[in-house]
Amino acid sequence: MSKQRPEPPPQPAGGEKKPAAPPAPDAKAKPAKAPKPKVPSPWPWGPFARVLVSLLVAFHLFVVFISPWEIQLRPSVVPMAEPGGPPLDAQGRPIPPQQFDPSKYPAQLPVLPMALTKYLHHYANLLYINNGYDFFSPDPGVSHQIRYEVFNSAGEKIADGQFPSRREQWPRLFYHRHMMLVEQSRDPMAAGQGWESAIAERLLEKHDGDRVRLVMIRHHLLTPQQVKDGGRIDGPATYEEIGVMDHQRTRPRAAEQLPTGGTP
Repeated sequence: MSKQRPEPPPQPAGGEKKPAAPPAPDAKAKPAKAPKPKVPSPWPWGPFARVLVSLLVAFHLFVVFISPWEIQLRPSVVPMAEPGGPPLDAQGRPIPPQQFDPSKYPAQLPVLPMALTKYLHHYANLLYINNGYDFFSPDPGVSHQIRYEVFNSAGEKIADGQFPSRREQWPRLFYHRHMMLVEQSRDPMAAGQGWESAIAERLLEKHDGDRVRLVMIRHHLLTPQQVKDGGRIDGPATYEEIGVMDHQRTRPRAAEQLPTGGTP
């Protein structure tokens, strides 16, 4: 006698979904998720402020990178001249400074630096981000020194010296400040601002003198040929006297100043 098989459970009709199984009696309901706390935005500024600051930073970096171009626009950059040497004529002969006429040797100035420097020079000079490029450029220019002699009312010399001077100005930052002071006094854009008189008065106050003589010295670089010939960078031939100034004291001494208040 054969065994009877159990009948299979009835299948749902076509298109009908299988009914969901009833939940287990011991199943627990899942707790609702707590809302995430709001994290403050890493950009507290609005889009307008961010765009404005980005443009200002880009403008500043742009001025920093184009400041070295101003070297090409200086009058000291003369064509047909070896680095540190005098200008040459068409035959290659040195031209004496008193006979040099810049109009006969017009400089071929770059167009883009001329257009940009005209408007951006004041911003770069205000923040002092255009300093030092002439010193480190591939064609550095000459440097300058000021030698001075201070005299008393009897005409006796009571002090002398020069600046910048590595022996007198120390540490290095102090020396560098004196160097930049002399170079700024030679800047054509600073002409007529009384730099020389201010320096003279400061020396008279420091040494308690009545008259001071200032001598502007130009220190030339060695030409490639002079280097090959074994010339010294501090040789006497590299120094040139380009100007002398005598200045009498105009400010009263501290002991001579009248009291500003109180009873005499």
